Amino acid sequence: MRADKEGEARSTPGRQRQYTGAMARIVTVIGVIMALYHLLYILHIFERLGIYILAPSFAAGSLGFILMLVFLLIPMTRGAPRDKLPWYDIIFASLSAVTAGYVFFLGKEMAIRDAFTEILPIDLVMGSVMIFLIFEATRRVIGPVLPSVATAFILHAMFCSYIPGLFHGKGFSWGDIVKQLFVWNGGIFSIPMHVAATIVIAFIIFAQFLQTSGAGKFFIDVAFSLFGRFRGGPAKVAILASALFGTLSGSTSGNVASTGVITIPMMKQIGFKPHFAGAVEAVSSNGGQLMPPVMGAVAFVMCEFLEIPYVRVCAAALIPALLYFLAVFIMVDLESVKLGLRGLPRKELPSFRKVMREGWCYLIPLVVLIYLLAVLLYAPETAVLYALGSLFIVSIFKKGTRLGPNKIIHALEFGSRGMLEVGTACATAGIIIGCIGLSGLGQKLSMGLIDIAGGSSLLLLILTAIASFVLGMGMTSIPIYIMLVILVAPALTKSGVLPIAAHLFVFYWGLVSFITPPVCIAAFVAAAIAGSKPFQTGWEATRLGIVSFIIPFMFVYGPALLLEGSGEEVALAVATAIVGVAALAAGLAGYVLRPANWLERMLLIGGAMLLIFVGWMTDVIGTGVITMVAINQIKGKKLSLIHISEPTRLGMIS
Repeated sequence: MRADKEGEARSTPGRQRQYTGAMARIVTVIGVIMALYHLLYILHIFERLGIYILAPSFAAGSLGFILMLVFLLIPMTRGAPRDKLPWYDIIFASLSAVTAGYVFFLGKEMAIRDAFTEILPIDLVMGSVMIFLIFEATRRVIGPVLPSVATAFILHAMFCSYIPGLFHGKGFSWGDIVKQLFVWNGGIFSIPMHVAATIVIAFIIFAQFLQTSGAGKFFIDVAFSLFGRFRGGPAKVAILASALFGTLSGSTSGNVASTGVITIPMMKQIGFKPHFAGAVEAVSSNGGQLMPPVMGAVAFVMCEFLEIPYVRVCAAALIPALLYFLAVFIMVDLESVKLGLRGLPRKELPSFRKVMREGWCYLIPLVVLIYLLAVLLYAPETAVLYALGSLFIVSIFKKGTRLGPNKIIHALEFGSRGMLEVGTACATAGIIIGCIGLSGLGQKLSMGLIDIAGGSSLLLLILTAIASFVLGMGMTSIPIYIMLVILVAPALTKSGVLPIAAHLFVFYWGLVSFITPPVCIAAFVAAAIAGSKPFQTGWEATRLGIVSFIIPFMFVYGPALLLEGSGEEVALAVATAIVGVAALAAGLAGYVLRPANWLERMLLIGGAMLLIFVGWMTDVIGTGVITMVAINQIKGKKLSLIHISEPTRLGMIS
């Protein structure tokens, strides 16, 4: 039952219809066939059987399965009955099969004839119906924000000839737009949908098999055995477990729902306030999307857009992700000291040796995955399927982990269900890409941001951060990245920012909306588990996760944090970043070795901010300020404005 809930949590928690009897079996069959369709394609089985499926046609088949499952599982409104399938959803599911099947079987002929002629009436009808179905499915699964944004781009492409100034353009007919979006690979079936239908679904299925075999419990037990006995232990467990599980999951909210049901009650049990417990889980789960080697599958999408090796993406993302978790870890530890909390008794904790003895087999698939990706440089979708094969092999040796027919069917079905958010969002993102390619809006938007910034790199970064935060509201990690890398990242790269730094910058700021009011979806899910007020949890999560606002500026101004530069430059950047992040965490927590007064807190935060900017002067001043506070804390003195004005203190700073 718990596995069912976890699978459901990854796609619109609590809203999926609950069928029994024949209808439940139909949904299971569709889910299993969908998973097998993708696995057979990735393994090139169709080609070996003499069946050649071109990439856009394959993406169309994938989208057809996704749309059918959405209309069979997700009601039109939140209050609709969850045990009945209305007539209009039967029609929508049928139209999904028809329109996707049309592209699957006739896609090549469509592309050939429409390359030389106007779009045919049948193509126009099929394309129009599919666009409507994508918008409706996305609205049900994710919410109205993304389809509304895509609609705005369609309207811009149609009526931009009437818009003056920056957004003026040629203007296109509805037929031109449908031809761009629906025919072949210029829109709906472009990079986002293809990546979702190969790399992303492979990782979702792999993660679901891990969960079904019991790996989720193993990761949590490992975290408890390592950190449970330390002060604030359950909170530190939440950080580690969410980093381990979150990197495989493409959903922050799903990660909160999966690990939070265990960690949040235990945090409350040892003395953390409910809103703090919920905030820790929300921030940790959000950080899981930033953690290599998978980054919620964003790492592989980033490779496609940047056209660089996967290992390079992971290497660049590693240090910023570790800094993120370091800051959260320090703030949790200092909060535990302030509250006088202790860890859990050893007798209530699992033995590390016993946990590893019983669950070592779960580490082998992860080792295989990382080895194939990082050392042998396998394609991600191929590597993850080999890792899945290794999971099958090692699971045989223990009865509790053995993957029998029922577990396999369950994992395949819920792996397909886990694609609903990603699939619909990627299809909608493809519509946005198609419209931008038609109207050239992306380039105009980038130039507009650069013009507004007026040559100020800091102002451009701030404007880009705000745009990323707003556009990222309400979406999962992959759609967030795809949309932002198309719309706002070019402004940074055109102004001279390193491409990988620009991509990571917009991704970090897009994810900020998960923990920051007013949307803060992850905080809302955590608050429901913790029994706390959602906005109180959201503001606490913002405080705990504030380092995610700052780290992107750090690696843009100091690319050495992304391992760009000499060994000396990287070492210096990492050292100053660690000092800065630790000082920021202490300043926000209001505690170093003892409670810090307001002046000490301001100096710690100010010193940390100085370390963001590259340069020996800011590094020296920032480090000096932080050192001064640390020395006074060690001596047990209270720092005040009078002390700072003394010559000895001034000498120390200078």
